Amino acid sequence: MLALVVIGALVTGGLYTAMQNDRASASSRMGSYAFMAAERGLEDVMGFRTRIYFEDSVGVAGRADTVGPVPVEVEGVDAQYTLYVKRLNQLMFMVESEGEVVGAGRYAGTRRRLAEIMRIGYTSFPMDRAVTTHTALRLRGQSGIRGMDSIPSGWSECSSQGEKTGVLARDTSVIDIKGGGLGGLYGDPPSTEDATLDSLSFVEYGDMHLEDLASMAQVKLSSGTYNGMEPNDEDGTCVKSDSMNWGDPNNSAGACHLYWPIIHSEGDLHLSTGVGQGILIVEGDLELTGNFEFTGLIFVYGSMRSSGTGNKVVGSTNILGSSVNETEIGTTGAGSTNLQLSSCAIERAHRYNERFARPIPLAERKFIDVSGLGLD
Repeated sequence: MLALVVIGALVTGGLYTAMQNDRASASSRMGSYAFMAAERGLEDVMGFRTRIYFEDSVGVAGRADTVGPVPVEVEGVDAQYTLYVKRLNQLMFMVESEGEVVGAGRYAGTRRRLAEIMRIGYTSFPMDRAVTTHTALRLRGQSGIRGMDSIPSGWSECSSQGEKTGVLARDTSVIDIKGGGLGGLYGDPPSTEDATLDSLSFVEYGDMHLEDLASMAQVKLSSGTYNGMEPNDEDGTCVKSDSMNWGDPNNSAGACHLYWPIIHSEGDLHLSTGVGQGILIVEGDLELTGNFEFTGLIFVYGSMRSSGTGNKVVGSTNILGSSVNETEIGTTGAGSTNLQLSSCAIERAHRYNERFARPIPLAERKFIDVSGLGLD
């Protein structure tokens, strides 16, 4: 009889221990699922929330914006995450993500909360001149450079700064203007000299270097000739995979109007008969030969030559001039190219880009687990 009692106690004890171990294992597993759901929330912030959200939707410092709960599935288990985004200062944000298991029976309600400090990349593109040139510039034909801050037709939520500088040059003595008709150099003043302009001022804009922007390019081009760039939308959706789709500056209601890609050419680039918007970076010479329109920012490491009619840049054009060729706008007597300042186009080119407008996590301590702090 005693032996039976002992055996029964051992079996019961073993069963109890096994059940406890199983529950502890399940509880640990659910905690891991909640942790992964919280991680998913942080990843979604970095993947889908842009500068526009952080600047416009998150309130003053100290107040949090709540997003969610957002349902997710973690290894077949239903879960969710809720985000709490708090502004710390103009560019810094605390993002807390609480993951919760919602579909695991007795383990529903298991939670983990992660916190991460993120910042918005600071970019500073000059908005007070139509053209910046580090080299000689010749203006010919009926082509014009205009420092009057313009608002593209059909755009809303824009304001004009009025008359600004036409050309900012390292040496204004090498600006050669010979034109007729409505061509010429306009602005207040038409040109300004800044002897401190150097290659560093050409490539650095706040936190961003042109190499950083080039590495984020949505459209990557080899040296060559391209034409026929135009918006491409299917059933109201912008087809961003089309390398000849450079956005739609002319139709504010179009599916591609908010698509502002970075276009990067690894060498000399020849463009004609097309339209686009965004940031164009040319690591060589840029040549425009008729009916090409671009809205946004253009950076040319080499020289820029424009001929024919109908070429138009609205925003800002920046020329380093590291080339044996001269920069010449309007190389024929009848040529007409218009380089027009637009601070609104400059602002949208970096504000609406989907890649470098993402938040940047701090380099140290990617995130911390604050589940045990009892934060609400």
